[in-house]
This record gives sequence, C-alpha cells and structure tokens, in this order.
Amino acid sequence: MSRQRFKTYPILRPLAFLYGFVTDMRNRLFDTGRIETRRFDLPIISVGNISVGGTGKTPMCGYLLNLLRSKGFKPALLSRGYGRKTKGFVEVTSSSTSAEVGDEPLELYHKFGGGVEVCVCENRCRGAEKMLSFGKDIGSLVLDDAFQHRYIGRNLDIVLTDYNRLYTRDRVLPEGLLRERSKGVERADIIVVTKCDDGLKREQADRVLAEINPLPHQRVFFTAIDYERVENPFSEADRLVRDTNKNALICRLEPLRLLIFTGIAKPDPLIEHYKKCCNQVNVLRFGDHHDYTSRELEMIVREAHNADIVITTDKDWQRISNKTPDMLKSKLLIQHIGVKFLFGGQQEFDNLIIETVRRKIFHNS
Repeated sequence: MSRQRFKTYPILRPLAFLYGFVTDMRNRLFDTGRIETRRFDLPIISVGNISVGGTGKTPMCGYLLNLLRSKGFKPALLSRGYGRKTKGFVEVTSSSTSAEVGDEPLELYHKFGGGVEVCVCENRCRGAEKMLSFGKDIGSLVLDDAFQHRYIGRNLDIVLTDYNRLYTRDRVLPEGLLRERSKGVERADIIVVTKCDDGLKREQADRVLAEINPLPHQRVFFTAIDYERVENPFSEADRLVRDTNKNALICRLEPLRLLIFTGIAKPDPLIEHYKKCCNQVNVLRFGDHHDYTSRELEMIVREAHNADIVITTDKDWQRISNKTPDMLKSKLLIQHIGVKFLFGGQQEFDNLIIETVRRKIFHNS
C-alpha cells in the first residue's frame, strides 16, 4: 500500500510562518509555566492530533471508554462539541440533539446506551469541574480533541496521525493542515498511525516509524478502521449484511445497488470498503459535520429510489435521526466504526492505558 499524495499550498507559506510563530509562543508560555495548567484528582487521558480533519479521534475515544469501563474505572468523556449551536457546559442526555451537543459526543453517548457520562464544554477545566461537581461516580476522564487545550492537565497524551497524511510531511496552516509545528508531537506519550490498510506490511510500518523517529518515552502503534456492525434503526432489514464473515458479506452485497451518503472529513476509506463488496456504488458527499437540509434529504431520497441499500455513518445518523424521510427508513443502514490494532499492538496499548490510570489512582490514595 502506497500513501496517497496530498496538497499543500506553498504560496501561503508567509502566513503559515506567522501562524507557526504564534503557536510556538503559546506553547513556550505553557512549557515555562507562565500559563498555568490545572490538575485534577482523577486520571485524565487526552486524545487529539496536530492536524485539521479526521484522524479517527471519535473511534479512539470510544475504544478507550470501552476499555476503561471493562476494567471498572468508570470513565466519562469531555468534548468541546464541535459543530453545536450552543455554548458553555451541556450534559448529553437521551433527549439531546446534535445541534445542542455536537454529532460526535452524541454518537459516543448512544454507543454506550447512556451508560457513560458525556458532556461538552469549550473550556475543558470548567467542564471537568462541573462534571465532578455532579456527585456522580466518575473514576477517569477522556478528553476528546484536547492536545492543544493545555489549560487542563492530563496523565497521558495520545496523538493520532493519518497514514495517508502523516504530520511529518504536512505543513502548518494555511499552507497545510497542521494546527502547530510538528515539533509539538514531542509532548505526546503515544502516537497512533490511523487508517492504515489491513494488509500493511511490517517493512512499510518500519519506514513510517523511522520517519516519525519517536522519542525514548514515546510508543507508536498502527491501527486500521474496523467496520463493525451495521444496523437499521427502524427495522430488522439489517440482517442482510449483519454477517461478520467477510466472504458472506461480499456474496450478499455484490449483486445489489448501493447508495452511500456521508458528511465526514475523509470518506474515501468507507467508500472503498463497500466498493470491494458491491459492483454498483453511488456516492453523495457532504462536508464534515454537515447539517442536512430538507432539500438535501429530498435529493438523497431521489437517489435512493435506484438503490437496494442506503449506507451512512453513525456520525451522520446523529444529524438526521429526527428528520429521516419515511422512504429511507426501510433501506437505511448505519455503519458503526471502530479501531483495529495491527501487528499485535492492542495488548501493549491496553496495558499502557491501564497502568497510567492505576498509577494516578495509587498516587491519589
């Protein structure tokens, strides 16, 4: 598998220089203690990146919440709630909408059936303080997209980078997509190269590892997208593709006409996944965190007339669940996405997370 090329805009390099200078100064103020970082008395794990766009933060947050929950560490999630139309602190509940809390926090709330506390607040310190004041039993906290939010301390920093757009080859905004210079990754404890191909060879991974050149304290892991269950939220029609056996899935989808519509940052892996299974795939692309209008839903319905199955992501579903046209309900399947570790890295990753949480709890006791 060769990495895809991506665009940068050298003509914008002077603006990128200014942007990088400002972020450098900000980081220096934190590094020297001139801007204070607030600490809390519970284990905090941050998931983030240094680039704009999808690197797989939501699936990674879901993975961590599931891991911590399975070990009895009573995790909660705090996000800024990107794309919401509200401000300040908001607790996600069963009646929340994506407009109120953002599509990704809502997705994670429903992933655990409301069994994990999820809140949004652009000020992470204030958000954590409010969550802990609830009197609820929160034993650990996962911060979504918080690598640059250095006002709140964390016990572990996880940085994600897309295999097809490694931060080592990117440039600072607006020349490229980096939120800060690549040197900022030195603050990370764990670097995860996401969206790798399932068939990534060890020698390819070793070349990426050499390019990243991690510091002695850093660990690097490689993951692929795990296409988990698909479900129809309105009926049992999802039995058609619920079979997890890949060959059976291909046999069932191959003769069907498929429509995919999605508003996520990087839909190509999802599209390619289904093109391997189905000969007839039609795609409607929308912008990341897209708020579907009535006219756009009507367009989707028109295209769906020529399809046997309509696929969208769990993230998109959070934005259309309360306005799904009746005609789509029998054909619609929601694709859930998870994380798959490559080269046997899952156990080491899990151990690092659990050891960090236990160390913090022991230190507080």
